[in-house]
Amino acid sequence: MPRRKTRNRVASTVAPNDGTKWGHLSDAALLKETARELARRRAARGEVDLDAIESFSEEMQRELGQETLGATIDALPPEGSMPKPCPKCGAEVPVKARNRARNIMTIAGELRLSRNYHYCKKCQLGFYPRDIELKLPEEGEVSDAMEKRILDFAVNAAFAESAERWGIHYPFPISANLFRRVVDRVGRRREKARSLLALQQAALPSPQHPPRSLVIAGDGSMLLTHEGWKETKVAVVARGESIIPDKTVLEPRYVAVLGGQDEFRAALKAALDAESADDVMNIVWLGDGAAENWTLASQLCPFATQILDLIHAVQNGMVCGKKLLGENDPGLADWQTRIGQLIEANSPDAAIRELLDCLPVTTTDDELAALDSLVRYYRNNEKRMRYTEFRQAGLPIGSGIVESAHKHVLQARMKQAGQRWSMLRGRRMVQLRALYRTAGPRRFHWAIREALKVPPSRPHTVVPNAPRRAKRDFVPTAISLYNRSRASN
Repeated sequence: MPRRKTRNRVASTVAPNDGTKWGHLSDAALLKETARELARRRAARGEVDLDAIESFSEEMQRELGQETLGATIDALPPEGSMPKPCPKCGAEVPVKARNRARNIMTIAGELRLSRNYHYCKKCQLGFYPRDIELKLPEEGEVSDAMEKRILDFAVNAAFAESAERWGIHYPFPISANLFRRVVDRVGRRREKARSLLALQQAALPSPQHPPRSLVIAGDGSMLLTHEGWKETKVAVVARGESIIPDKTVLEPRYVAVLGGQDEFRAALKAALDAESADDVMNIVWLGDGAAENWTLASQLCPFATQILDLIHAVQNGMVCGKKLLGENDPGLADWQTRIGQLIEANSPDAAIRELLDCLPVTTTDDELAALDSLVRYYRNNEKRMRYTEFRQAGLPIGSGIVESAHKHVLQARMKQAGQRWSMLRGRRMVQLRALYRTAGPRRFHWAIREALKVPPSRPHTVVPNAPRRAKRDFVPTAISLYNRSRASN
């Protein structure tokens, strides 16, 4: 029989015994007594059906949260008029303005507080000591816990839909514009991370030991923006042992950029560094045949085995077939079957020979250009099409992992009906979606904040001088093949 799961207790079980009316009860006991009394009153009114009980419990939780929030803030000691230390230089700074109001939306309800403002002339820094004490966010109108929940909705659904779905889960409504502002704010925060590598390592910790193998797959996808269709580059970095054939990939790293090749290269390099790619012996790089893809592979992983994705090889063959036979020709199915059979050998030579046999039947310049383009495509990728050898070695020859990434990283959120993105918001959402799919829902918001932290500097240690070395005269000798110097006595 399965064991019943119990909720973790967050209330203290130790009574304060501070002499007050309820001081002899612990927090947990006080909550239990309150719940019993409320339940007794509810039952006395005859409201005992399940819907009524659930509604009552939810309402009580909300009211208790609001009362607790307000009472806790009211119980804080007053700030007073004393100078406070600057968080940057530590100097005592006098109050510049008193009782500045701020409203913060929290999960327990709206928090209203007034606090003093201090300004350090030396650092040119303004700060609120009460905000620092309560660990309130520096900007925005929502708490950190609230922002995490809003962000989870906003990166998975359109802003208007997120606002509608929010009302199902929470009793207080928020606007679609608030979802938009939170995404903008977190997007700017992600851009301020200390490095792309820090983001990757915060989203998914680096392995303790280099993986036995890595698979890298990249491809492009078109995204509709206010400036027209723009290419979004997407890549997946997965450990070979984490790939379950025909099922899923465990703990992949996703990289997505709506921008140029240099920006994409930097983001992909960070993902590879997080996986210690320089120490991995077996690396497979899958691509669609574009020259820039192989250039990137040679720059980042010069010793990787480059493989032309089999699906793209067949698709390019079909483009040529449609030119030669026609879009709706019934022979296209046989053409596709034959192309697949020929290129799955250890070389595309047989496919190229049969394609060249089609030259006498070409009748237009377009047909000739399509045939020439396909033959050149296969010849340029000849070494990357040794599919028989790759299969025998157990290497992947299809980029299904990156095709899947297009669906759940980009298309699920950014290619819905009627969507058109500004370049700024599109770039931010693309990067947030890739980081979200890498980190997962629970770690995503924390990872962005973690990447902002500056690691502590190493303490300076004085290293003693090494023993004096023998002097060298640096005169080449006849017996030194490498012109190395000899030590003098």
